[in-house]
Amino acid sequence: MYARDISKKVRSSHRLRGNAGEPLSQPPYGYRKDPQNKKKWIIDPEAAEVVKSIFRMCLDGKGNETIAKALQEQRILVPMAYWQSKGLPRGGKTQTNPYRWSNTSIQQILSQQEYCGDVINFKTYSKSFKNKRRLKNDPQNWVIFKDVHEPIIDRDTFDRVQALVAKTKRRAPKKENGPKSIFFDLLYCGDCHKKMHYHTNTKNKDIHYFACSDNTVDHRGACPGRHYIRADAIEQVVTLELRRMAEMLRNDEAAFAEMLAQKTDQELQKERKRDEEELQKSIVRNDTVSRLYEKLYEDNATGKVSDEWFMQLSHKYEVERMELKNKISALRRKLAESGQHQRERDSFIKAIRQFMRMDRLTSPLLRELIDHIDVFETEGTGRNRTQRVVIYYRFVGYIEWPGRAGGQNYKADTRKGVAVEYLTDPIPA
Repeated sequence: MYARDISKKVRSSHRLRGNAGEPLSQPPYGYRKDPQNKKKWIIDPEAAEVVKSIFRMCLDGKGNETIAKALQEQRILVPMAYWQSKGLPRGGKTQTNPYRWSNTSIQQILSQQEYCGDVINFKTYSKSFKNKRRLKNDPQNWVIFKDVHEPIIDRDTFDRVQALVAKTKRRAPKKENGPKSIFFDLLYCGDCHKKMHYHTNTKNKDIHYFACSDNTVDHRGACPGRHYIRADAIEQVVTLELRRMAEMLRNDEAAFAEMLAQKTDQELQKERKRDEEELQKSIVRNDTVSRLYEKLYEDNATGKVSDEWFMQLSHKYEVERMELKNKISALRRKLAESGQHQRERDSFIKAIRQFMRMDRLTSPLLRELIDHIDVFETEGTGRNRTQRVVIYYRFVGYIEWPGRAGGQNYKADTRKGVAVEYLTDPIPA
């Protein structure tokens, strides 16, 4: 009842302000709120120059990636980092590299009509007070007020940029590059923990490989190494490891099952204890917020709290209550399902048996067995190069097999005169 009543008040106020031409959103990069009138936007000179340069580069025929690279080389802060440097409150997480512009950011700036001096309200909406997720609104439902604030980009320039953007289409994958690897979405950089992307060699289409998606060489990232690994090599490494596992299962199934049980049960008890403590804290906080919520409602009804202050605080409490409600439900569900691990272990062993009957790896089987694989940078030179590959299995994580010290590693000729030996054991702590 409280939430529904507050939602009606907030939506009514929101609708009135939006239809009156008051900006409902935060000013985009290039503008800031007028200190004298918070309902007005004024130009931020430093950021506005960056916006103008982005539009100029687009008109010069440069693509989003080229523009992003140019801004990064000039060490221009991305919008979120810029706002934080100026002490402006904005939502969003801090980026690892504050100078790394993304194609999406460039595309968003180039498409914002607000730079022509317009205010556009109701671009997004929420379905109900129970669902806070913002959804994109049909452009026909937008309310546009033209020439409200000083423009950064003139309309002619904006229209020419939109015509160029409309002509730009996403390039379809080349057929000669072949289908995606079955290891797609499973490989991660062992150092920066970002996903590894799948590539095809431009000169030799038979060579497919993975590389860190945040490496300095290819993607203007922060990771210094490419962590290059051939797709056929990682397939051989994983196949070798699964064969070792299948051999152990075949030789002594009881010992194999006991080893899995010991590993999962130890980790399960630690995780269960953490979840129970977190659940108790969330329940206590939820009760506190509910009491504050009810008191605020009563104070507003008796006139002790103004409607404006009531709407701000009630929205804050409502958001926190919904987050706590979802968190409590998720924790209770997780604790209730903790007894499922025995079934998961059985499914894991069943998947290994399935591998024993198959001639080759398949994508569904890999996802039944493997959670992710960490790939580290190669070390050494020439035929003395080595590379660590650590496999984390579903339900059990990394498995340290008995007697692994003298195990066989996989050797591969990556190119003429260069060989790599893949080490699947982690370096001892």
